[in-house]
Amino acid sequence: MQSNKMDKSDKPEVMDNVKVVVRCRPLNQKERSMGHKQAVSVDENRGTITVNKLETTHEPPKTFTFDTVFGPDSKQLDVYNLTARPIIDSVLEGYNGTIFAYGQTGTGKTFTMEGVRAVPELRGIIPNSFAHVFGHIAKAEGDTRFLVRVSYLEIYNEEVRDLLGKDQMQRLEVKERPDVGVYIKDLSGYVVNNADDMDRIMTMGCVLSIRTHDHPVYQVTAPVYSF
Repeated sequence: MQSNKMDKSDKPEVMDNVKVVVRCRPLNQKERSMGHKQAVSVDENRGTITVNKLETTHEPPKTFTFDTVFGPDSKQLDVYNLTARPIIDSVLEGYNGTIFAYGQTGTGKTFTMEGVRAVPELRGIIPNSFAHVFGHIAKAEGDTRFLVRVSYLEIYNEEVRDLLGKDQMQRLEVKERPDVGVYIKDLSGYVVNNADDMDRIMTMGCVLSIRTHDHPVYQVTAPVYSF
């Protein structure tokens, strides 16, 4: 979800919204060796995905329309630029933004979000966003200063736990205040100075997460200060 209404008259106004983006992965080696065929066709220009019933010829295909769709040959950087970059830009302008990956096991969530960090063209949304944040900060003009802080929590069985806290088993409370909105009480936060710091802390949190079916949330705050 992104919130990026702009005040400047030379920029188009975009209201708060939720966008749904679908990415279809290619068949993996095991699926190809077993003779499976692609059951979906993707039209990136129209934003549609058509599901074909391969086992039955009498049932017509079904077509679904989304805000953006990506086919099996899509590139990591294209996915980032079209979906995540506008959200990160909004965050750096002072608005809230969330990127949420959803799908069953094996659909490619980890590859899309993390990718292969050692290979630049295969890096996912998370490492690309880290570089984006500090690239923006490096270009900041005048006396503008950013204080980037990160937190890492997990949601499991409707319980919230701090992956970077002293006690990962402690249950945290979700609170709300008029001045800050919804927040996690007693959630730890670490100030970071570069993209490598962000990546290192996230890796540390992943190691401490022992559950396989939890929902990890990596939270980045970047308040802006002008002097």
